[in-house]
Amino acid sequence: MRTTLDIEDDVLAAAKELARRQGTSAGQMVSLLLRAALTGTGDSAQPPAAEAAGIAGFRPFPARGQVVTNDTIDRLRDEAGL
Repeated sequence: MRTTLDIEDDVLAAAKELARRQGTSAGQMVSLLLRAALTGTGDSAQPPAAEAAGIAGFRPFPARGQVVTNDTIDRLRDEAGL
């Protein structure tokens, strides 16, 4: 089915990168990720190769239950004297 959606630039870039790594289209990847989110299967629907390599060559640290904001970064810089 074809439709038009407004997708944030960073989300689209991540979906395209995942699709490129898996040899599929961005549309198919978005469908896969949305289906996983809507059915509550979470990251298990994400292809394993993409999980291992990360996005754009960067593997994120595991979540620790807190959001890192610019204020947090500024505070840490001040504490470190940077």
